[in-house]
Amino acid sequence: MDELVVKVPEKLKERMSKILWVDWSSVAAKAISERLDDIEELELKRKVAEISEIAADDNREVKVSLAEEVVSSTEEVLKELKSGKRKPITSEEFNKWCDEL
Repeated sequence: MDELVVKVPEKLKERMSKILWVDWSSVAAKAISERLDDIEELELKRKVAEISEIAADDNREVKVSLAEEVVSSTEEVLKELKSGKRKPITSEEFNKWCDEL
């Protein structure tokens, strides 16, 4: 396991040192993990919003699994486009595809 040094204000350190039965390292690790989960969820929502052009004020819930699937699928298509495996469709082809739906 890696080690991380965390600097805390002196008064906070004094308060922490009065409670000996708490593993402050575990508390910090859990807090960091939870914050990372929050940040990753926000980044995922941001990516989905960019891809789908959802308005910023749209506050509907998006299932994380669906968001991950959309991002993954879009990244795969981008990779195929960049590599030449897939070619972009023309607006005429897109319109035809929409008409077939």
